[in-house]
Amino acid sequence: MQREAMDHPEHGVRIGTVATTVPQFLAQGGTEPTVVLLSMRTEDGRTLAQNVADLVAHEHTVVMLTAPAEVLRVRSALAFGASGAVCKCESLRTVFRTLRLTRQLGHFLSDRIQVALADLPSRAPAKLSRREREVLGLYVDGMQEQEVAAELHIAESTVEEHLKRIRRKYALVERPARTKLELYKRAVEDGIIPPVLPLA
Repeated sequence: MQREAMDHPEHGVRIGTVATTVPQFLAQGGTEPTVVLLSMRTEDGRTLAQNVADLVAHEHTVVMLTAPAEVLRVRSALAFGASGAVCKCESLRTVFRTLRLTRQLGHFLSDRIQVALADLPSRAPAKLSRREREVLGLYVDGMQEQEVAAELHIAESTVEEHLKRIRRKYALVERPARTKLELYKRAVEDGIIPPVLPLA
């Protein structure tokens, strides 16, 4: 990956710190917020939840690198705070694209992961908190983030965090909501706001 990134800057990815464990990564100075490609397999006995939580606590964006047989665990990784996922069997071009789009969009799953998750059984509704439903309702009803913050008397950064969590929760139940229009559709589907526009 390092050689490919160096030889082909058009991928838009620069490889920084490389480590075999999350504590080693953080100890090497991996504290500036960045996108971290994290393997599902651990070298030190730490759980997936611990690794993702530690990286998210340092404001890193986590993209899971998973084998096809581990796709069920992607749901768990997203629930723990991961923002993206890509399969080991996919091309380096796809891996780099997933890293780049996760950074840009805040959440992104490669096409192969999306298909694999869609094939999994049980599509439960997203479990949004009362406050998350309030934020979502105002946001998709036309307000900007700063307007939602003013309406609810909370910080704009808090609104942003609520929206990130909302997107993660929808991704967890295989109902992606990357764009504002997709969030609008999910809000209508879940009865948070009444339908005004067709959902097609």
